[in-house]
Amino acid sequence: MIERGNKDWCLMSRPRLDFIKETPRSSEFDDDYYSPEDGLAESTYVFIEGGDVINRMQALQAGETLTIGELGLGTALNLAIILQAWSEHGPAGARCHVITIEKHPLSRSQLRTASARWTSLSQEFETILQRWPSPIPGCHRRSELIDGLTVDFWWEDVSDALGDLESYGHRWVDVWFLDGFTPSRNEAMWTADVLRSVANLSRDAAHAATFTASGDVRRLLEHVGFKVSKRPGFGRKRECLHGVLDPSQASNEEQVTPVRPTAWDQPACTEKPQSCLILGAGLAGSHSARRLAERNCNVTVLERGTIGSGGSTQPQGVIYTRPSHKHGKLADFSLTAYEFSVDHHQRKFREGSLEEGIDGALSGYLQLSSDDVLERLATAFNDEDSPLKVVSREVASSIAGIALTQGAQYYPGSGWLHPRAICAELLNHPNITVIEGLGDTTLRQGDDDQWFAIAATGDCVATGDAAVVTTAWEAVAETRLDWLPLQPIRGQTTLLPSQGALKDLKCTVCHAGYTPPAKGNVHCIGATYGLNETSTEERKADHKTNIQQLLSNLPSLDSAIGSESLVGHAAVRCATADYLPIAGPVPNETEFMTTFEQLRHDRKRFINEKQPNIKGLYVLTGLGSRGLTSAPLLSELLVSQMMSAPPPVTRYLHQAVSPARFLKRRLVKG
Repeated sequence: MIERGNKDWCLMSRPRLDFIKETPRSSEFDDDYYSPEDGLAESTYVFIEGGDVINRMQALQAGETLTIGELGLGTALNLAIILQAWSEHGPAGARCHVITIEKHPLSRSQLRTASARWTSLSQEFETILQRWPSPIPGCHRRSELIDGLTVDFWWEDVSDALGDLESYGHRWVDVWFLDGFTPSRNEAMWTADVLRSVANLSRDAAHAATFTASGDVRRLLEHVGFKVSKRPGFGRKRECLHGVLDPSQASNEEQVTPVRPTAWDQPACTEKPQSCLILGAGLAGSHSARRLAERNCNVTVLERGTIGSGGSTQPQGVIYTRPSHKHGKLADFSLTAYEFSVDHHQRKFREGSLEEGIDGALSGYLQLSSDDVLERLATAFNDEDSPLKVVSREVASSIAGIALTQGAQYYPGSGWLHPRAICAELLNHPNITVIEGLGDTTLRQGDDDQWFAIAATGDCVATGDAAVVTTAWEAVAETRLDWLPLQPIRGQTTLLPSQGALKDLKCTVCHAGYTPPAKGNVHCIGATYGLNETSTEERKADHKTNIQQLLSNLPSLDSAIGSESLVGHAAVRCATADYLPIAGPVPNETEFMTTFEQLRHDRKRFINEKQPNIKGLYVLTGLGSRGLTSAPLLSELLVSQMMSAPPPVTRYLHQAVSPARFLKRRLVKG
């Protein structure tokens, strides 16, 4: 399992490339990325045909998924071919999931140069380039890269990434592309441990295709359970290898369960729900509903008031993150979630399901910062594709359109969004039914493990195989969740007319609060922070606080603040004791404490048990003031767990947001 502790932040290193007659060559490994004769024909022959990919795609039934694993993404040529193949052969209602691992990801400019010669794949490469992740270490999911196809870009050492995935104990992969550089020049990609992990992550009869015919590789593949055969090679290569997994063929020493960490964060049983109840139609509930609906689950969303009427009521919010120059759970999750959210919302605007200027505007945001903070971040995030740029006061002022008093972190991909509009768009799906105005709704589990939604009248209004609680701090009203350390936080915003210097504001400026460009000639600024306050009554004192905060950080806006009576809106957000959100299956508190009792005496003790959970019950809450940032990724993680699908984050971050972490912490700390 990948853990980075409190190490200095460091982006992934770029490869050193030479181009010899348009063919990219690695200076580090002294090897070509693909055949100089015809890399496209080579990849198609070795991997697509060798992995029987087309036939496997065509054989899929609605609701089934083909999972392809790749060691060595390189120039993304294999991925582009997969995209084209799926566009032509992917059946309606089926899905394709690609897990690709690369230690030295190309920059966007390197990828554009390397892909320029493949004109027949220009559309596919443009799609990949458009959604190419920044070089942040970890897993970067790109949902619906094209319809029905999702890609997990793992920027990690191959053994670390495979070990992280292997720690879940699931066999996900149907086809492997073993595409590292030549074994003699890149030995780390072809070790016994790496290929053992490949076997442990493979479904029975999984295919493995590779360009090499190395005897060492063949023997190692056979050792871990693949039946290996030789195929004629491509071009100058006489032979290449193809394998089919038959675990019974593995040598005796290989038939050993790999050492895994205690699965306190993993549910003991998960059955893919055909129907699901979701309490709450805010950002958390709406994103969860949409993810489930896209996986052919019938969802009923139950809302006390109206869509987006809780903490999602503000007219403007920001896709916001606070990176650090040091690794840590909060900083790492925040940045990973930010990247996912920006990608998700950019796609929505490109597709036209969100309207620029009405539902939001991704015109970037600036975070005002001290010189010492900017200096540390400039060192940590020094890359052309970094999600943030450190800019001087002069440059920041030019970007903002108003005079600023200090330098800033600039996030060009972000901006402001209208939360209610986001919720409405997400819930507009044929597999989703929304019931509003229910008042207090409770959940009841039947003897057959079905879940029932009981309205305040005592009537059952809906049923489902599973239930997800997304009711912010009020989630603890459910007795099965009353042990969660949730804290209500009152926040009030202030609405200002767009006048004076405010009219010139071109992007959101964040300081202690936030100030976005106008939506409909009005700016929503804020917000106050009232820990453990639940009143939503508007307060004049809070408006005064917002204005003082604005002017102390953006004094050039002084003339824009008129003498009109101030109005705004107050809502209650929800945070946790460690300020990380919560997403995952709900453990049975009593059984959990009994099962993992020994962690009280030795927190590193291995206990060969999974989390005793309440069957079919899940929770997503504790988003604080960053719902627009974290809800997309958290819902993706939640639904991946519900569907027993590969996770969109590292296990380290998975555990960081698990509801069970508080019970484990209680045991460890006594």
